[in-house]
Amino acid sequence: VEGMVYSEYNIYTSTGRPSNRFGGTNFAALNKTDGSRKPYVSRFKNGVLVEMDFDGYHLRLIADKVGYKFPEGSVHEHMAKFYGCDYEESKQKSFQYLYGHLPIEVVQINPFFSKVYDFIKDLWNEYKSKEFIVSDIYNRQIYKKNLSDMNANKLFNYIIQLMETESNMRVLTKLIPKIKDDKSKLILYSYDSFLFDFNMEDGLDYLKKVKEILEQDSKFPVKVS
Repeated sequence: VEGMVYSEYNIYTSTGRPSNRFGGTNFAALNKTDGSRKPYVSRFKNGVLVEMDFDGYHLRLIADKVGYKFPEGSVHEHMAKFYGCDYEESKQKSFQYLYGHLPIEVVQINPFFSKVYDFIKDLWNEYKSKEFIVSDIYNRQIYKKNLSDMNANKLFNYIIQLMETESNMRVLTKLIPKIKDDKSKLILYSYDSFLFDFNMEDGLDYLKKVKEILEQDSKFPVKVS
C-alpha cells in the first residue's frame, strides 16, 4: 500500500528475542529525541498512534520468577529507597546491576537483588552440570554447545530476554483474537512495549480492553502514551 511502511522480525536469534528491521530501519530502536519518529503517523483520518509500555518490565518478570513482591506503584521508586537516589538514577542503577556487575554490597542491602544473586548462581550451576537450560513458559531448551563465551551474568541476560519474549508471546496469543475484529491495528512489537494504530471509532473501551489483557491481572502495569 502506498505510503505504508512495513517491518519484519527475525526470530532465529540465540535467545529467541526477535530482532526487527525493514529496509535498513530498526523500528525497535528509533531515536526518541531527534525527530526520527515524526514521519510515522496513523493510517486513519481519525486515528492516532498509541504506545503501551510495561513499567519496569524486566525487574517485574524476574521478581515473579524469584518470588519477590514489589509494592504497588513504580518499581524504580521502590528501588530508589534502597539506593538513596531519585527515580532516573534508580532506573539506571537497576539496569546496570541487572545486566552488568552486581556488587556484593547491593546484594546485602537490597532484598530483590539478594534473590537475583542466588538465582544467577543456581542457574549457572544448572547450566554447567546439565549443559543446557530450559525456558519457563514454552520449555525451550538452550544448549551450551550453541552458545559461545558464556559466563553467569551473560547467561542470566539471555534468560531475561527469553522470559520477556515468551511472556509477550503468551499475552499476544490472548490479545490478538480479542482485537481482530476492531478497526484499530497492533502495528509494532518492541520488547517491553506495543504500538497500536488506534481508530477513534473503537473508543476508550478498546484501549481499556487492550491494557487489561496486557497487564495480566495487574501483574505487569502498563503506561499508555
